Amino acid sequence: MYDIPLVSAIVTTQNRKELLKRALNSVKKQTYPNIELIVIDDASDESVKEIIDPYTAHMKVILHRNKVSQGACISRNKGIELASGKFVAGLDDDDEWTDQRIEKLVGSYSEEFAFVTSDVLHVYENAKLVWKKKAVITFDALLFSNQVGNQGLIERDRLLAVGGFDESLKAAQDYDLWVRLCKTYGNIKNVQETLQKVYLSHGGAQITNSKNQLKGYLQFYKKHKQLMSRKQRKYQLFNIRKVTGKVQGITDILGWVPKEFLLKELKVFLLRRLL
Repeated sequence: MYDIPLVSAIVTTQNRKELLKRALNSVKKQTYPNIELIVIDDASDESVKEIIDPYTAHMKVILHRNKVSQGACISRNKGIELASGKFVAGLDDDDEWTDQRIEKLVGSYSEEFAFVTSDVLHVYENAKLVWKKKAVITFDALLFSNQVGNQGLIERDRLLAVGGFDESLKAAQDYDLWVRLCKTYGNIKNVQETLQKVYLSHGGAQITNSKNQLKGYLQFYKKHKQLMSRKQRKYQLFNIRKVTGKVQGITDILGWVPKEFLLKELKVFLLRRLL
């Protein structure tokens, strides 16, 4: 049996009170017995205190409200600053954890890896798809694309050592952090079970403005391109083209995508047409 170190669950939120309840309930239902909950409210129009208060009977809860909107990146760094746990586990307010997520991530953790993550269930309006990742995500693989997703279980000290989320980036802040952690601490371990649900179709405001995505991806590319091979750079530029809407058909995919990612991109392209 593994030790039970404290895990700080950090949830950032803004103007999505109904979705926030689902996320917080998934933290409350965790089978892991040692969790503190940190909620960073990014200047929502209405207080979320009445939503947070019931959870104080089940775990230590910290609520911090930004006086003015700071964005997801600064909010996540504030959560890390306030955390007391050995481990930090992030959760977006529109997603949820399965009941055993933290127990299985902590149980699978090994210091030889930068951090640990899991497979993900992507929930669309009309479909559900499992994102199955490799058991080990290498630095080389990570430089092709974000093969982690948006969350993991990470030692707080390691997050602080690499500087946390880069607040200068307009998007791809999580991907940038994974690259820096992987470069510093080694490969990333993946528990090949669907321990998180990510909802990709819902209403409500988002902390990150979609208009900033292109600028953010370009910032990420410029920041890390010196680490990339020619093939990796080409695939990164393909993904930037997708953000700008320049990938119009299969011909574009065949011209830009390395053969090891070709089947994946064709499936994604056809799926988006269906959805």
